[in-house]
Amino acid sequence: MSISIAGRITLNLVAGIVVTIITVVAAVLWMAEAQNEQAQNNTRTMVTGGIVAMEDNVKAFANDYAWWEAGYNAYMAHDEAWVDANFGSGIKDTQISDILVIISPEGDIPYAWAIDNDHGQPRDIFSPEIRAKIKNLAVGMPVENEAARAGYFRVGNDVLLIAVARIAPVSRASEVDPATLPFLVQGVYLNEKRLHDLGRQFLIEDLQVDLTPTDSNLADGFPPIRDFDGKLIGAFVWTPPNPGFVVLRSVAPAIAVGMMVFVLIALWTVLRARRLALSQAFSERQAMTAARRDSLTDLLNRFGFNEFSEGRAFTAACARGEAAIIYLDVNGFKSVNDSIGHQGGDELVKRLAERLAMVMPPDATFARVGGDEFVAALLGPTASHAVAGIASAMVHVLDQSFAVGGFQFQVTAAVGYAVAEGSDIVPAELMRRADLAMYQAKNSAERDAVQYHSGMETGALHKKRLGVALRTAVEAGELSVAYQPIVRTSDLTVISVEALVRWDSPEFGRVSPADFIPVAEETGLIHDIGKFVFQTACQDMAEWPGLKVSINVSPAQLREPNFANDFAAIARRNAVVPNRFKLELTEGLLVRNPTIAKRKLARLKSMGFGLSLDDFGTGFSSIGYLRQFPFDWLKIDKSFVAELGTNPTSNALIQSMIALGDALDIAVVAEGIETAEQLQLLRLLQCEYVQGFHLARPMPASEVTALLARLGDSRKIVEDPSRAIERTS
Repeated sequence: MSISIAGRITLNLVAGIVVTIITVVAAVLWMAEAQNEQAQNNTRTMVTGGIVAMEDNVKAFANDYAWWEAGYNAYMAHDEAWVDANFGSGIKDTQISDILVIISPEGDIPYAWAIDNDHGQPRDIFSPEIRAKIKNLAVGMPVENEAARAGYFRVGNDVLLIAVARIAPVSRASEVDPATLPFLVQGVYLNEKRLHDLGRQFLIEDLQVDLTPTDSNLADGFPPIRDFDGKLIGAFVWTPPNPGFVVLRSVAPAIAVGMMVFVLIALWTVLRARRLALSQAFSERQAMTAARRDSLTDLLNRFGFNEFSEGRAFTAACARGEAAIIYLDVNGFKSVNDSIGHQGGDELVKRLAERLAMVMPPDATFARVGGDEFVAALLGPTASHAVAGIASAMVHVLDQSFAVGGFQFQVTAAVGYAVAEGSDIVPAELMRRADLAMYQAKNSAERDAVQYHSGMETGALHKKRLGVALRTAVEAGELSVAYQPIVRTSDLTVISVEALVRWDSPEFGRVSPADFIPVAEETGLIHDIGKFVFQTACQDMAEWPGLKVSINVSPAQLREPNFANDFAAIARRNAVVPNRFKLELTEGLLVRNPTIAKRKLARLKSMGFGLSLDDFGTGFSSIGYLRQFPFDWLKIDKSFVAELGTNPTSNALIQSMIALGDALDIAVVAEGIETAEQLQLLRLLQCEYVQGFHLARPMPASEVTALLARLGDSRKIVEDPSRAIERTS
């Protein structure tokens, strides 16, 4: 009997060990593959950015030489010595490009230069057929600066990247006929050295051009190379990184042992010893470099970075135009601290810094200069070419969420960068420009890095004026509320209205909410505006018994700790029950912090407020969100409705959304109804509620009262739903 029990116990233990080993092996294989995929996606993104930067560099050179009054005059005067001394210097002196030709309006090549003739004479390379295609490439190209266009074509066993620009008189550009202007064509060969230098920026040792690409190459996402006619002539290829398999090979022997308990104990011991060693080493480094390094991330701090940027090497690089600054600011970091405390926020900062450091080239200087602000500095001749790809990689390396303190956080960042262009630019000015570009990215909610340009100076001033005027508008009562009816599709009965804030500014005129709401969120005025809209709706609802009102809620409002209590207090003061309101939320907060959002929405739900998910289908919405959060309504975004009846995909998507709402017992509203045909199709799809200009435009409260009085107890916009819809204005 005891032997039988011992056997069963042994069998259970062995079975448990086997199951555990199988589970661990499967998990390790999955993680390795996921890590490989992430590394390959990051590399592909960086290489694509590098290719674009290379094309932009070639176009910038062509623009610089073509948009030249003196150059145009010398060409027209047939001053061969001047043309050769000035245009030809781009080849003979700087060697920025491999080949440079000027093509006359008649299609001849009066001037041509090349570093060498290994690929043939320039006039032979740019054959009449190639010249005709270059002329076709320039069709519609405006006569202005920054107008160059790029293209590729085969030259023997190499690919030539060219940029084409018209040589034009700057002062009379708008007066000349483009057909009378010569072309300046500048090109570089995608040779082994150039590709090697490009690949090294992204830690790729074997970047090359495959002149016979296969469908497999393109399916794997390798960037294709197409000629003037769109014909595939090659592809940029490299050996994809597989860091996951490298890690897997290092742990495979331990997994093969099969003694999971021993492995766990050994791993725990090693990790503990490593943590102690790292802690001691970190303490020693911190004691030596505390004044210049950030204690949390071990990066340079603001003082250390300022010391570096004011140093002789950085100042000289700026003066030579061989420096670039990238400025990164984490979006919504305050909400993380509010959610899980500063300790959890510190942990997130460390992980964020580690992930950002993964995309930094070895020679970059990376620093944490604020609570949620990071700066990277690049020096050297390749800085201006590499910065765009690195800045873009810093944005997209944060696409994967972070797990901190048992919560999942989706972190995004605003990234701006500036390149030292011209002569004698000082480090402080370069830093200011990168900072301004970052704010431009933050204010416009860009999902990629933004490069500084002079137009931002005016944009920043306008935004500052808009923020001052908005504060005055809130204090002076310039804001108003309009309401747009929401009707039941089956019989066109008005069942609800959506409250929409409006601003008629004495200085700016009618300002779109798309312009002033982001300013309100950034300045904190969104809380006062939200309370104003809610208070106004409570007062207006006294004239509309039984009618519900939808209120748009910003993620910034929901992050306010007292948001729910403030709304509940306003409703009590106006004797309005919360269940007459639907709070419409976009999914930004849900994506960044679903656990915290779930708790806050549950609090609002317990008070009686209805909840609606706005703009469904335009972001990261999923069935998981609808199941996690207590939504009563979901609104199909108008971008889907706009293509209803003309795009079969939109029809199918809307039908799926309606079916999803029915399955989850969530009411569905389609917004943006512009035509009777759209309404009829939504009836056929059995969408429950609709909203749009075809039924009723946004109107003041007094017009809502008059409309309800005119419709009577039925509240039907038309008595017979089969008749054409009568618009209300």
